[in-house]
Amino acid sequence: MQTRPPEPLSRDSAELLAAPIADDLRRIIGEEIAEAGLVMPAALYDLTEILRPGLPMVEALLDIYRGSLRGGPFQPQLLSLGSSGGRFPESALAPLRRPGSGPLLAIPFALVAPGEQLDPLRRKLESTLLEKGRAGLATDRALRQLMGVEPVHLSYATFHDLSALLKVQLEHAEFGGLWQLIEAALYRPDSVERIELEPGNRFMGSAGAVWTPWMTFDEWASRNAADVDTSLEGYGRWVRMQRQYMAGLQSHGIQVTATAPAKGTAAADPEVALSIAQAHAIEADRPWYRQSIIDQQGVTSAAVVTVTEQATPELGPVAYTALVQAADGQLLTLAHDYPVHPDGMQAILDHWAGHADSLGAAWQVERPGRVIAGGEPAQLQPWLDYQGRA
Repeated sequence: MQTRPPEPLSRDSAELLAAPIADDLRRIIGEEIAEAGLVMPAALYDLTEILRPGLPMVEALLDIYRGSLRGGPFQPQLLSLGSSGGRFPESALAPLRRPGSGPLLAIPFALVAPGEQLDPLRRKLESTLLEKGRAGLATDRALRQLMGVEPVHLSYATFHDLSALLKVQLEHAEFGGLWQLIEAALYRPDSVERIELEPGNRFMGSAGAVWTPWMTFDEWASRNAADVDTSLEGYGRWVRMQRQYMAGLQSHGIQVTATAPAKGTAAADPEVALSIAQAHAIEADRPWYRQSIIDQQGVTSAAVVTVTEQATPELGPVAYTALVQAADGQLLTLAHDYPVHPDGMQAILDHWAGHADSLGAAWQVERPGRVIAGGEPAQLQPWLDYQGRA
């Protein structure tokens, strides 16, 4: 079984696929579609590649069609885009072919026509395409032979139809809030969309981007007055939801910026909350949030720097607790670093390894295989019973 969509078709094969698709559209819409142009990349895309803020796929296709006219008047033509030498003609249209794409894959195309022809065509597409737009046998056969796929339900849809299908999929999977953020980025970029989830996650979207305050383990436990066991379960839900939402948004090309926690992000006015979140954005070149417990300034030497990996079997690392000690055992630094992006995990370790080197200190990482916490409300703690064995 293939784990990723097939490679794009060559230029010659692209023409063989475009012809039956054009015939289908003529059958479904009517002969008036012959007065419109059609431009189509002969490749399969995941919906996350198509439904992106500003619909860049559409803009790229239209730019190619305009270029084909060479500055002359509009002419209806069929443009099929295929690869050459393993490369796609426009990098903006190159399919990502990510493992796990689907289960709904699409071949996007754009219909191009002068304004007076386009408006009635658009209305007809919106009213009939999804209902009557089942592909013909010739198109089904071409996809099977040229791309080596086995279509289960092959039909035509508009961008709005695809949005409706994605909405149903996400709401069925209980990710309705994620759809609200995506929908706002696609169709309401000038609005401010704010979502708060049951575990305490907050997301604020505007102008095709999203900001999300990061919550620490200690903050979650304090907010919920929770003991260790309750905090481990509850904060685990928060981390899981945070990662799923961030990954889902980023897969649609929506920039997600983690922010340091600030009280104002819960303000009743969503625009005020957004501006405060933006003011506390975590810099992209430092993909972690630091909660400092002890931080003695001006330290130039130390005996040992120990980092405890706070992890669970399901989530992996959720934080790293750094402990810097002097030769006499004095505690110089105690901090909890939270990776806000997957690459933050290694970045945190690299940072503390470099810090140990600069202090002339021994460096060690302890991996107890669980989250070390104590107290009520619970707080993260370093792994102290390690003796270099964890």
